[in-house]
Amino acid sequence: MKLTDLAPQWMRYEKRDDGHTYFVPVEAISEAQGIKFLCPKCFAEKGTASGVHSVICWSRSRGAPEDARPGPGRWALDGTNFEDLTLNADPPGTKRSVLLIGGCEWHGFITNGEAA
Repeated sequence: MKLTDLAPQWMRYEKRDDGHTYFVPVEAISEAQGIKFLCPKCFAEKGTASGVHSVICWSRSRGAPEDARPGPGRWALDGTNFEDLTLNADPPGTKRSVLLIGGCEWHGFITNGEAA
């Protein structure tokens, strides 16, 4: 399934002076600390975006803090856009797959703009 079918958004993680944490959409991968997209498993099962939860993947190498949730996984955002994005292990040598613990328990990969 193409990542572009899953309503992807580049995200920044911000802790503000008001004590709250915000997941802020940004326009370009160059500004991003992570990515949010619809769950590929649930989207395929439902055949629509309605009622499908999101997956958020943060990048350590792009400055997402260790305490950013969800966690503990971290991925390097390798690519130039949603069409060629690959989520790689961050740091290298750790697992690059995305595993949701709880809920639907999707376990997959984002490789060259494809979710599998």
